[in-house]
Amino acid sequence: MQALFRPLALACALSACSGPRATADDCGAIFDRIVELELHEMGYRDPVLAERRRVELRRALAPELQRCVGRRLAPTARACVREARTAEDLTHRCLR
Repeated sequence: MQALFRPLALACALSACSGPRATADDCGAIFDRIVELELHEMGYRDPVLAERRRVELRRALAPELQRCVGRRLAPTARACVREARTAEDLTHRCLR
């Protein structure tokens, strides 16, 4: 579970590049993708359990998600987040 906190912290510290500002939907999509990738890497294969865990984490980390809103995104960040294959790839390549 600790592994989920580190990528989220990085995601919420989006770089100050000159792209558009992150909306609540952008931040939610980034969070959901990180959780999806992390849970997959941790071996969660049951979609019902994975969804339950995502909802729990979203509730627990709501303040961090809120801090993400308004931060700058790289122009290619949205597509990069969708295409990322690992949480590390997402946080190190897409959100820098």
